[in-house]
Parts: sequence; structure tokens; C-alpha cells
Amino acid sequence: MLDELGGWDEGFRHYGEDIDLAYRAARAGWERVRICDLTEDSRTVVPGSLFLARTGFKSDGKAYIEAAIRAGAVAVLSDRETDLPRVDVPVLHAHDLAQVSALLGERFYGNPSSNLDLIAVTGTNGKTTTTWLAWQILNAVGRRAGLIGTVVIDDGTEVAPAMMTTPPSIEISRTLARMVECGCTAAVFEASSHALHQKRVEALHIDVGVFTNLTGDHLDYHKTMEHYAACKARLFEMLQPDGTAIVNAGDPAAAGMIRDCEAPVIRCEVVREGATWLPSGNRAHVQIMSEALAGMTLRMGGPWGEIETCVPLIGRYNAMNVLQAVAACHAIGLSSAELQRGLRKVSAPAGRLQPVHDERDDLAVYVDFAHSDDALRNVLGEVGAVMPHRAGRAGQVHDAAGAASRAERGGRLWVVFGCGGDKDRTKRPRMGKVASELADVVVVTSDNPRTERPSDIVDEILGGVPAELRKNVLVQVDREKAIELAICQAQAGDVIVLAGKGHETEQILPTGKVGPEGTKETMKIHFDDREVASKYLAMRRAGASVVVKASSERRTSTT
Repeated sequence: MLDELGGWDEGFRHYGEDIDLAYRAARAGWERVRICDLTEDSRTVVPGSLFLARTGFKSDGKAYIEAAIRAGAVAVLSDRETDLPRVDVPVLHAHDLAQVSALLGERFYGNPSSNLDLIAVTGTNGKTTTTWLAWQILNAVGRRAGLIGTVVIDDGTEVAPAMMTTPPSIEISRTLARMVECGCTAAVFEASSHALHQKRVEALHIDVGVFTNLTGDHLDYHKTMEHYAACKARLFEMLQPDGTAIVNAGDPAAAGMIRDCEAPVIRCEVVREGATWLPSGNRAHVQIMSEALAGMTLRMGGPWGEIETCVPLIGRYNAMNVLQAVAACHAIGLSSAELQRGLRKVSAPAGRLQPVHDERDDLAVYVDFAHSDDALRNVLGEVGAVMPHRAGRAGQVHDAAGAASRAERGGRLWVVFGCGGDKDRTKRPRMGKVASELADVVVVTSDNPRTERPSDIVDEILGGVPAELRKNVLVQVDREKAIELAICQAQAGDVIVLAGKGHETEQILPTGKVGPEGTKETMKIHFDDREVASKYLAMRRAGASVVVKASSERRTSTT
């Protein structure tokens, strides 16, 4: 068709060539098909849809072409030229359907990313907190901003739970378009390595890119750290010269992130107490002035000048998250006074060192999403550093689980955690090692085992625990019983971190059954660490006597 019509007319701008080409095709006698919706899911097809039949990781879209047409699809776009069913609607193909899908989504929904100041945050840890903080700061000063994140999505009409970190490309553009319609002038989103590799954000006009850090995770997907880093770096290759790149200068991967970046770069650092600096246009610094379990006082300097503020977060890693959120908000126009005002309203996102206890309790319980060794190291290291009169780990683990002789020695740090099944196995022993080195009492349990035997995952975690620290490790494969164990046997003044699941409200367990395609089946049950912890804190306050069996051996169950 393009040869017959003479190709694109490059005299048109801002996608006007699309309209011109369609007009010339109609005049030449080509049949026109009106597209009213785009979808990759045959279950969401409506009359007039273009169905994108993509070959996925778990299923092949071409298997659903006929179902999509029955539901009203008027055309199909596939990444295959052959082996497609014979149908009565136009079938198109694209060699790079991932990129074409992203471009189609943006054009179909009116290029919404170009009508927003768009901030994208990538990195192994800190994406959720940094995007959450930027979103709160912007809205607190009257700059209506949307959010696409791991915990929630704010599309301008409502704030609803999120289903995944970065949605498919068409869904991203649809959500951004809804933000524009609702009066948003800015948006913040998490750009996962999977999304960057799968080109879900390839068509977006991104104004600010933020890099938090890079540590070992998702190697079940990326296979190597080099590939993982390259996917993250793609965000900064996408930035235009009038954009802004904001990077954690203290991370060794930062240089690689911006190697091919054409945008100006702001390098962020956490500096030691007593350090001095001068405001700079390309550097930003944060200093922790004071810190306690309830929060910390920060002093931040950068292109905006200097700000001092208190935030209900702790730790160097959160100081960096706050700094980068501030730098991103300033990059899209907030003044120093607005930043100061917005910071007074911030809170931590759900499941990020979220307190479950209250003033009635004689111990502290926090829920955190830390599910990698680096995240666990940060959380346990920072919590342990600000615990008053920390006891340490004198004595055996059985003493730590209830001996009265320890009560006067101060509080101990407990951690309850597991590792996800069917995910990166390399981090399991690393997490075991970190937990045993930084916590006084460790309870190894299940996370989302999926199709794996929970006890097999526990064995791999325990494989990283040094022999001399094994005495401080308990095993309870049932997650609720593990939380019960920690809360009911901890002493007054102890601090318990329930790590891994954070804001999640489901647990994915194996059923032991095999599906029709030979794959192992799983089931989802409602499970919320915060609800479970609240239940046993109430029992503890009521003085309920509970005996929970645990073991310092390799397992307590073969579930």
C-alpha cells in the first residue's frame, strides 16, 4: 500500500501524516476499518477493537484470535506472518510488536505523555518510595499529579490498588490519558527492568528519569547483572536533551546508567554528618541530622538551594529516596518553598517499614517489602542502628525466644522472612546470610512459594547462614505461625521486622496438582502481614498464652 500511495508525506508534523495517509488510501479504494479500542487481552475485546496477538512468556496470543473476533474485534495485529488461523477480518503483522504496541497506544490515546510532566523512576530498590514521595509532594502543593506504582495507581479519578509495577504499554497510555482528562499536569511512574526490556514505556515522552540503585535481583529473568543493568540504562537513553537525569552517585552502576544519556545529569549523594557543601546545579546532597524509629531530620542541598525538614522515614536509603523525589519535583518546576511545604505532608507508602504496633504495645512490629538481600540489609541495618539500648544476641536462640534472664538486657531485633518461589534463586542464600548477620533472632518462613515446596526454599535460605550463627535461626514454614511465634515470644522492647510481602494481600501457594498443559498449579489465599500481626499483638496485649512450635534445625514442615 505504501508503495502504491507514494509513502509518507513528511511535510506533516505531529502524526498528521497518519491522517493524510488514511485519507489518500480511502481515495485510492482501500477498505477502511474503524478502530474503537486496542487490547492484548481477548477477554476485554469490545466491538470495534484491534486485537494485538502477541507471543508471550506464558501463552501465545494467536491462540485467542478467533475468540477475540467472536467478541467483536475488527482487525488483528500479530508478531507472526504464518501459522495464523484463517479469519474474515484484516490481519496485520509487525516484526517488533512490543514497540509497535507502545506507539499505537500513545497515538490512539492522543499522546498523553507529551501533555504531562512525566517522571520515571527505575532501580532495584526504592522505586515505590521515591515515586510515592514525589506524588505526595506535588499534590500537597496543588500540582495535580497521577501515579503508576507497585502499591497504587492514581489515574485522576480514583486511587486504586495496583496489579503490577509497570502495566502493559497500552494500559499505561490509557491511564495517562485519563490523568490528562482529569486535569493532571504531571505524573510519576515506576519503570521496572521487565517493562524497559519489553518496551512497555518505549513510546513515552519522559521528562525526568531517576536511578535509585542496582543490586542482585530478577536474575531468573535477566540471567546476568550486565543485562539487568542494560535494561535499566535504557530509560536514560530515552531522555531528550531538554530532560533531566537524576542518579544515585554513590551506586557503582550510576556511570553506566548515564553513559548514553543526552540529558543534563544531577548526581545525588548522602553525605556524612558535619560535611559542608555549596548549592550546585548538577549535584544534590542530603545529610541526616538526627534519627529515631519515628523518623529523621534531613538537610538537603541542590539546584533549589537548601532545605531542612523532618520525615517519618529512617535510614540512609530513605534519605536518598527523599532527596531524589525532591530533585525530580524541582526539575519539573517546584520552587524551594513549595518543596518545603510539600515535604511536611509526606508519609511512607504502605508496606514500607510500616508500623503495625501502637502505644498500647510493649514492642514494635514493622512490615516491609524488602525481598532482596540489599533491601534486607538496608532495613535491618538502619532499624538496628536506631534501636535504643539494643541487647545484641547473647545466649542461644532458645533463650532469645523467651528466657526471662534476657529481659533486662534491652531490646533485640527480630526478622521474619522467606523468599518467593519460581523467582531468582541466587538471592536466597544471600538473604539468609544478611538476616543472620544483622538480626538477633531470625525466623525463616514462606513468602509466596508458588509451585515450589516451601521447605526446599527454606533449605536454600539456610544454606547461606554461617554455621556459627545457625543457633540464632528458627524455622517455621507456615507464615502466620512464624509471625505468631515472633510476636508471642518476643520480649518487651524488642523490634520485629516482617519482611518480604509488604503491602501484598495475597499469598501464592502450591496446590500439588498439575494442570492440563503439564504446568504445576497454584492457588491464592488472602494473607496480609499487617492483619496477622495486628491479630497477635491484640492477643499479646490480652495476655493470651500461646505455644508455637519452631525449630532451629533445617525445617519444621515438609509443606
